[in-house]
Amino acid sequence: MSHTFTRRELYELVWSEPMKTLSGRFGLSDVGLAKACRKANIPRPPRGYWAKLRAGKRVLQVALPDRGPGMANKVEIAKGRNHYYHRSCSKEEILNSNPQPPVFEDDIEDVASRVRKTVRRVPVLRIPDRAHHHIQRLLDEYEARRQKQLQSRYPSSWDKPLFADRFEKRRLRILNAIITALAKAGMKPYIRGQDGRELGVQVNDTTVCYTLDATSQKSDPYAPCRRSAIETRGPSNKLRCAIERGGYPSGTRLSWEDTDKEKLESHLTDIVVKMIVSGERQYREYQQRHYEWLVERKTNLIEEIRRQKEEAEQRERERLAALEKARVDRLLRDAQALRQAEEIRAYVATVRARWEVNRSSVSEDQLNSWSRWALNQADQIDPMRSGQFANCMEGTDATDGCGES
Repeated sequence: MSHTFTRRELYELVWSEPMKTLSGRFGLSDVGLAKACRKANIPRPPRGYWAKLRAGKRVLQVALPDRGPGMANKVEIAKGRNHYYHRSCSKEEILNSNPQPPVFEDDIEDVASRVRKTVRRVPVLRIPDRAHHHIQRLLDEYEARRQKQLQSRYPSSWDKPLFADRFEKRRLRILNAIITALAKAGMKPYIRGQDGRELGVQVNDTTVCYTLDATSQKSDPYAPCRRSAIETRGPSNKLRCAIERGGYPSGTRLSWEDTDKEKLESHLTDIVVKMIVSGERQYREYQQRHYEWLVERKTNLIEEIRRQKEEAEQRERERLAALEKARVDRLLRDAQALRQAEEIRAYVATVRARWEVNRSSVSEDQLNSWSRWALNQADQIDPMRSGQFANCMEGTDATDGCGES
């Protein structure tokens, strides 16, 4: 079972009772609960806090820090999971919810101002002397492929050296400066792919993707990077860094590139700051989209329930109408059957009366036998005699008691 709290609610909980006691309520260890607090930047009581409090000594409660850029304001606590995400909601949860538009305490410019204070000037570091471990991994893999290329009798173009030309070396230096600064700011940058073209940074709980490549690639930043496209650019191609817009609609949020007056290196500090701030922007945009989705989904569900109710009521009206029609049809058939029974009885009485006048046509035994048979048929047809006429008023289905006699 999972429990979802806002950062403020979880902060007040962890300062209300010891972590071991609190974690037991959630089926977690105190280590797991501490990990959740640490991820959400929620301070915990220091060692000895509760003993001092019981002894009546003065203790200090650390204030809850501001939510970091891109950090979720909600934390889900569950065994084996202590993060927050918008899981799929059931229809009942959505119908019982009261969606409220997201409210953020700080303006985005205030967030940007705080980030600028934490990010100092971003220098371009030497490689490999001061390479970030992601860059070092790329270089190590590159060297292994280069050696394989040299030793192979049938070298593959996939293993052809990439980071040897001037353009790629400069690109690696800039990329190394960016991810080093992001890591110092507490973010988690990543590089994927052997060409180092899949770039992103985890800004707390939000992932921001970006590109760093030649300006010739800016027309389609999402297209798979082909080695042939990389090789044909030439060492004099200009560099461009672009922060991609997460979610919908996709596209480029911000971009910088080399110009005749200044190089991309002069924008590195601004790039790092904007990447972190983009995490907050992306988080806020997602919260707004999720709110709008909840409102729309709840409206649609209410409309769906209303439509289903109307359809059910219409089906019930049609069922009752069919039942009433079947009853009327049966009533008409019973009335006709009663007339037929009366006509048979009258016919039998007329035949017997005429036989009394002229007995020469048939014998009395024959007349009596025929009369009994005819009157028996009349009794079977007569709904009054059998009591079938009242059956149409019973049952709830249109066919209950309203079939043929």
